[in-house]
Amino acid sequence: MKFCLALISLLLCFAQIFAAYECPSICPALYKPVCGQATIKGRPVRCEFSNSCVMGVNACTKGIMYVSPLAKSLMLRVPLEVKAKPLASPQLHSFLATETLKLPLDNRDNMEYYGRISMGTPPQLFRVIFDTGSANTWLPSSNCPESNVACQLHSRYKAHKSRSHVPVGHNYSMAYGSGYVSGYLSQDTLRMADVAVPGVTFGETLSHYQPAFIRTTFDGIVGLGFGEIGWRNTTPFLELFCQQHLVEHCLFSVYLRRMPGELYGGEITFGGIDESRYLGDLHYVPLSKVGYWQFEMSSVSVGNRQVAERIEAILDTGTSFILLPIDLFEELQSAIGAVIVNGSSVVSCQMESLQDVYFHVGEKNFTLSPADYVVKLETPSNTICIAGFMPIAESFWVLGDIFLTRIYSVFDADAKRVGFADAVIEEN
Repeated sequence: MKFCLALISLLLCFAQIFAAYECPSICPALYKPVCGQATIKGRPVRCEFSNSCVMGVNACTKGIMYVSPLAKSLMLRVPLEVKAKPLASPQLHSFLATETLKLPLDNRDNMEYYGRISMGTPPQLFRVIFDTGSANTWLPSSNCPESNVACQLHSRYKAHKSRSHVPVGHNYSMAYGSGYVSGYLSQDTLRMADVAVPGVTFGETLSHYQPAFIRTTFDGIVGLGFGEIGWRNTTPFLELFCQQHLVEHCLFSVYLRRMPGELYGGEITFGGIDESRYLGDLHYVPLSKVGYWQFEMSSVSVGNRQVAERIEAILDTGTSFILLPIDLFEELQSAIGAVIVNGSSVVSCQMESLQDVYFHVGEKNFTLSPADYVVKLETPSNTICIAGFMPIAESFWVLGDIFLTRIYSVFDADAKRVGFADAVIEEN
């Protein structure tokens, strides 16, 4: 199940996986030399390549395992985006040297955080949400009908142009909060930066619920949840990624920025933690249930008033707001000084009159100030402020981007735990 409201709502369901591996053959025309060490016929050999992608192709085609002498551990950092203005010159960096892939940034009112991937051979480029609230991956299909405007306005996967495409032969249809997506399943090689993940089962979407998707900037979803909530008889992306030992540790960390204008939106780091992105120490709590990234919060308070205790919560990068059970929603709104208008919690734009919200996780309190949770909706005639909380007919909370833009988060699949720290807040 998926809980994406506001500008973001998505998901899917079902399938079967086949293993098909093909060495990548296309690399960027980039001169960023890397050195690899290998043992060939019992003798140590050092080789220099024009970039890490070329080294990877050589290693794959010749069956050689290269090790970078500069690499302390394998880490891949993929910057996320808030829909904005393209950077002048995107730069590719070495995967083995634990550097980053710099991508164009977009800004969708701080409601969509997404990165770029490619699918297929040769690569076809897409903008995707790395979604911790689902386990499945989907992209629009080039076979979607012309009447599906939401599909036609986005990048579409062309199976007939990919040498590594494998048809799976199953349809899927998935309902979510405000609509549906449907299509059929395929398999292909997904690439992030210069790292290839072959054998990814994903949905080729033929039908979108158009009111939800026609205005979104992202094309599709890469699910980062566990197999328990994925399509049956398939291996979800995160598990497949870790099985292929593309990173030393099966974890990833998320850093999001909530800033106005044409700005960098954050990053997701696979296989590592960026200590420059948070303050103090990380505080870990175990997952209470494997499937979603679900854990127990001790309590939620507004000022000195406790709203709830012993709360089950889900971390969801694919949801814009914070969602909470209906029976607690009105109490929270009353505590922060909001008024319910047409299902939304309208608040004063004078934030000094509003209360802080405290999330007690493990032994640590994390604070959202009014500046963190108030969303301004501007029209030509006036400005309306709403609180970034919405009710759902569930017994647990969903902590979306409103929470994650202030809290650096670690998703540790090996240890089945999540970690939190106050995020570094960068200035414009």
